Amino acid sequence: MSNILISGCGISWSGQVKPTWVKVLKLCKLPIIDLGGPAVSNEYILNKLIKHLMNNDEVSHVICQLTSLAKLDVEVDEQRHKEMVEPDPLRNFIHDGVWPSSVSKLHPAKQSYYKYLYSKNIELDNTLIKMYTLQKMCDDRKIKLLFLQGYPVGWPETNILGNLNIDLNYIIETHYHQSQYYRLHDHENENTVPCTEFQKHLAFNINDNWLQYDLSSYKIKFNA
Repeated sequence: MSNILISGCGISWSGQVKPTWVKVLKLCKLPIIDLGGPAVSNEYILNKLIKHLMNNDEVSHVICQLTSLAKLDVEVDEQRHKEMVEPDPLRNFIHDGVWPSSVSKLHPAKQSYYKYLYSKNIELDNTLIKMYTLQKMCDDRKIKLLFLQGYPVGWPETNILGNLNIDLNYIIETHYHQSQYYRLHDHENENTVPCTEFQKHLAFNINDNWLQYDLSSYKIKFNA
C-alpha cells in the first residue's frame, strides 16, 4: 500500500501527548508516515518531505503543513544545550537532533539573531522555492500534494503561488479561533495546539475533501 507522507509543526505532529489531526488519521489505520516535529521551522518541514521523496517511491499523497515564519532550528552541542536549551522554559527539548527554538528571544544570541541577522524576505524566497520543488517532484511522479497553512505567513506577490496546491484563504489557526471548538482549548503554558474536538473535525475534513478514504465507521466512533 502506498503511504501518506505528512510533515508539519506541533499543530500536526502525532508524536506528542496532545491529540492532533494526524494522530486521529493514524488511529483510523491510514498508512501515514509522519515526518513533522514540535515547534520546527518551514525549512525543517519542507526538507524532510523533499529528502524522503528523493529516496522512496511508495508514496501516494503528501501533506505539507506550513508553520509561521522566523522559526529557528539549531544543532546543539553540550555547551549550547546547557546554556540555551535547558534554561528555556518552553522549548527546553531536542527533536531529531536539533533544538526547535521557534521564535523565542530569551537568550542574548537569539536576540542578536533577530536584530541583526534574520531576513524575512530571504526566508520567504527559500520557502517558496522549496514549495515549488516539492510540487514539481509530486507532479512528475503523479503524487497528490496538499499545502496547508498552520499560521498566517504573509506571502509576497509571486507567480509561484499560482503553481502550488494551496488555499491561501484557509489558515488552520484562524479557522480554529473562529470555530465552536476554540473555547474547549487548553491555553495554559502558551501551547497553541488546537483542542481534541477540533483536531477530529480537521482530520475528517481533510479526509473527506482530499484523501477520500472510507472512514464512515470511525466517524461514528469519534463523533466528529
